[in-house]
Amino acid sequence: MKNRALEQTNKMNIKKHLFFASLSIIIFFSSCELYNPTEKVPAYIHIDKINLTTKSIEGSSSNKITDAWVYIDDQLIGCFELPSTFPVLIEGQHQLKIYAGIKVNGISESRSPYPFYDFYSQTINLQKATTLNITPNVKYASNVHFDFMEDFEGAGVIIAKDSASGTDTSLIQLFAPNINVFEGNSSGAAYLNNHQYLYEGVSNTSYILPKGVSPIFLELNYKCNHEFIVGVYSHQGSSTSKNKALTLRASAAWNKTYVYLTPLISGSGNATDFNIFFGMVNYSGSDSLALLLDNIKLVHY
Repeated sequence: MKNRALEQTNKMNIKKHLFFASLSIIIFFSSCELYNPTEKVPAYIHIDKINLTTKSIEGSSSNKITDAWVYIDDQLIGCFELPSTFPVLIEGQHQLKIYAGIKVNGISESRSPYPFYDFYSQTINLQKATTLNITPNVKYASNVHFDFMEDFEGAGVIIAKDSASGTDTSLIQLFAPNINVFEGNSSGAAYLNNHQYLYEGVSNTSYILPKGVSPIFLELNYKCNHEFIVGVYSHQGSSTSKNKALTLRASAAWNKTYVYLTPLISGSGNATDFNIFFGMVNYSGSDSLALLLDNIKLVHY
């Protein structure tokens, strides 16, 4: 029994020695890495923001570009929320491409390059431990189609009051120097008081839109003290269906969103044409509800 106990004790001692020996080796090599690093020293790229330039036929250059999708030599480096400084383990001359990214429907978890902006391209020279500052400028792609653009600058407005709306709830034009005008000379506005339940504005023209996977977006600037919805009326012969695309929350400052309409249009069955609508419901009978709109664009290829 004593011999067996002694044998077990020796085995345990051997295991302890092996463990501590292994641990010493790990610590040794770890310390070697600290004093003799093998990691490359990166170069850095800084992007503060991405600018959008538009032609007169493309409307306002107002945008909400939140991200940069960065490619070097056609290899994706990453998606970076702006402003951003990020490391790149590459040196020398390379081809840089940057795609302007948005939050689809304003949702942080739905980030994507905006399909209607062309990419920015530049030959760059990367040097380790050096920061390269890039200021990209993008434009709309040449084959983008605008079904309509409403900037409220002209005499007529393409958003008409729906028959379901209450009295005196038409979308009107606010003219500068009114503090609520977003840009230019005027913006659109709809108001509800405590005797009015509903505002609904509908495009006075219906549009034939592509079905399938082709992207369709509605761009708009907005400011509101109450939530409102954006949606689509789908027409098939004498039949009409109404579908909500997105609910937008109250925003005390002017905001910009990109409403993704492809699922609604593609899922509309045999519908042939579509109207865009905006709606605001006064559930609580509140006074002085306001919806302000500007730079509405229906965009697709």
